[in-house]
Amino acid sequence: MTPLRVGIVGCGLIGRKRAAALEGDELVACCDTTDASAQALARDYGATVVDGLADVLAVAPDVVVIATPHDQLAGLAIRALEGGAHVLVEKPAGIGTADVDRIAAAAHIAGRRVKVGFNHRFHPAIARLLAEAGSGRFGDVMFARARYGHGGRIGYDREWRMLPAVSGGGEMIDQGMHLLDLYHVLLGPLPVASSLLRTQYWDAEVEDNAVVVLGASADRGAPWGMFHVTWTEWKNLFSLEVTCRTGKLRVDGMAGSYGPQTLWIYAMKPELGPPDVEQITFPADDASWLEEWRHVRAVLQAADDRPLQGDLASARYAWECVESAYAANGYPAPGAAP
Repeated sequence: MTPLRVGIVGCGLIGRKRAAALEGDELVACCDTTDASAQALARDYGATVVDGLADVLAVAPDVVVIATPHDQLAGLAIRALEGGAHVLVEKPAGIGTADVDRIAAAAHIAGRRVKVGFNHRFHPAIARLLAEAGSGRFGDVMFARARYGHGGRIGYDREWRMLPAVSGGGEMIDQGMHLLDLYHVLLGPLPVASSLLRTQYWDAEVEDNAVVVLGASADRGAPWGMFHVTWTEWKNLFSLEVTCRTGKLRVDGMAGSYGPQTLWIYAMKPELGPPDVEQITFPADDASWLEEWRHVRAVLQAADDRPLQGDLASARYAWECVESAYAANGYPAPGAAP
């Protein structure tokens, strides 16, 4: 098929990961507020450095990747859609449900697709877990629980992620959004049953720890989920467990400093007791960016209107949960004026 023409706005760490994952597609233009970052990315991938999004759109890309701080995501995504491009916008796709709704309205008018950068779905162990949980092999999903965290770095509390006007909030948005996206797949759009947010270590206005329970309290047999995300996990950690009626699935690790990904499949026997155990360890490299881009390419080049995995609906659900937890814990609403 004809290679996709791609523009990138934001040439930092994530923009560079996106460029590296383009495989046979072509990076035609890129821009960044830091000229050195744009020049380095363009040099490495044979692209043209331009002054801004308008100049990116002038070369008629098929897809524009938006990889900027959160307060710029929605506005740039909307302008790219209005310019005729499909969009891959990094999570959380803006600040708050209102931004997600603005992007969705622009996409509808433009007749273009929007993929939200939920790359965690495409880690091989997590992808296999989602497939096993959705296959019906072990019956319905009953509940899920997860722990996800890192410890930051010296000066982390002075970076843009700690500024609510730029980031929209703290750790619940940074890593919690990924878990909310995965839970949206596994459990559906469950409401926030309870939440506890804390700012215990970092000198910041946003939360550095969040514990959330999802589920409808009126139905005792309904599925539920819980997670703890933290910026005070001094040894980086990712662990996700999903319990179905006749089996359990567990993923530990996230590649890189989180360690290699390992999937455990526990198949219960009719008489219960110790389950049959299958352990699968995946390669140590992070293949999620490449697999996510392959999915984007396949959807955009398909003749049908197949769904995107990790779309605006999932981003909106995640923001609904964040807004609910912030309101319940006295943190400012995302996007609220200081």
